[in-house]
Amino acid sequence: MRKFTRLSLLLVIAIGFQFHSTAQQYVTTGDFDRLSKVSFGIGLNTYFGELRKANDPKFQSGLSVSLGYEHLFTDQIAIRTSFSVYKIQADDSLSPIPDNKIRNLSFKATNFEFVVQGMYYAFRHPASGYKDRAFANPYLHLGIGVTSNNPKTELAGTTYDLRPLSLEGEQYGGLALAIPMGFGFNFFLSRNFDLQMELQYTMTMTGYLDDVSSVYRDPASFSETNGVDATTLGLLSDPRAALTPPQTPVVAGTPRGDGSNDSYLRFGFRLAYFLPKSLYGKSSIRCKVVKRTR
Repeated sequence: MRKFTRLSLLLVIAIGFQFHSTAQQYVTTGDFDRLSKVSFGIGLNTYFGELRKANDPKFQSGLSVSLGYEHLFTDQIAIRTSFSVYKIQADDSLSPIPDNKIRNLSFKATNFEFVVQGMYYAFRHPASGYKDRAFANPYLHLGIGVTSNNPKTELAGTTYDLRPLSLEGEQYGGLALAIPMGFGFNFFLSRNFDLQMELQYTMTMTGYLDDVSSVYRDPASFSETNGVDATTLGLLSDPRAALTPPQTPVVAGTPRGDGSNDSYLRFGFRLAYFLPKSLYGKSSIRCKVVKRTR
């Protein structure tokens, strides 16, 4: 009996020592896994529409800058809200099609874009926390949002806002529905920083990103609009006469565009930083972080 008591006592002491040793090695910090990050991005954009087709050799790019906030709601699905300012442009003088060169239309626009995107990551978020995330994690994204729509053009050294002038007799809005989609790769840079390389194709629900969609108006139907005289409006609508040598304007009702919606493509990079605390609160994969102390 005494031997049994002594053995029991020694066993309790050994377990207590082992527990104390383990407690010295690992402690709960009280912090939570980081599941949200903010990002800053830069990119190049190119537009597709009546003034530039996908197979045109001239890229005619414009820069963009973006700010984003992303939160991981499950171990593979995140939601990102993003605000971007981007530039698109095209000029018939750079078209490989001779008839388009004679058409002589051009535009440029600096627009803003606000979108909400769902993101699906190929590799799961590790149960041990964000610090053990994959070095390279491919993802898909799809979203919805709005883009501004304010094309401009230049004629004889003067820049004109095209939307208020209704060159085709259509007063389109300054905002359009946008549907972005694409894919990317998320790269581990350091414990708190990621680099995202991303391709985004954005369909818009307007044919007027370039101010070209339907048919030519009768020049006689123009009257002074927004401080621009009727003669200049006719020349903005059909600038063939501004070529050297001048070309004969087309008759009213001739197709000016094909009526299809416009779109744009963006390739860029985002630098992302993991926030200590999420703006959304708890997530379905939220877990305590365990830290080694020795």
